[in-house]
Amino acid sequence: MALVAIVWLVSAAGRTRLRIADWRSLRTAGEEQRLWLGNRAEIEARSAKATAQLDPAKTLNGTRLVAEMSTLAAQAGLTAEVSGQRSERTTQFAFHSAQVSFRRADMGALVKFYESLSARSPYVGLEQVSLAADRGAPGTVNATFRVVAAELQR
Repeated sequence: MALVAIVWLVSAAGRTRLRIADWRSLRTAGEEQRLWLGNRAEIEARSAKATAQLDPAKTLNGTRLVAEMSTLAAQAGLTAEVSGQRSERTTQFAFHSAQVSFRRADMGALVKFYESLSARSPYVGLEQVSLAADRGAPGTVNATFRVVAAELQR
């Protein structure tokens, strides 16, 4: 009987520790949410100010993002495969993303593409880059860029 009581107490102690950890996690999440909500007016004011500085004509929809990536690639001397387009919409913005892939690309051309892409900020941004040496063509790399463009919803 004492053995059963010990096993039950150990089990109960473990469950109690889990519940306390859950409670602390919820409390921390609640504090973070209160912080965001407490700063809501400032966040909205800063967002409105930043949005007002954007030129709607320079924002890109999904189709224009694909065309722009193909153009930037061609200007850098690269042939791009643009795929995986996705869009997420909010009340103010539509965020369009695409994957731009290059096979057997010269590193100098990729840097030129990257610099051209960087010049389009804040309208187009780089979310992720993956580079791998191409074993079949020494001196070249296979590259994948995940780009995202913001479009103003007016």
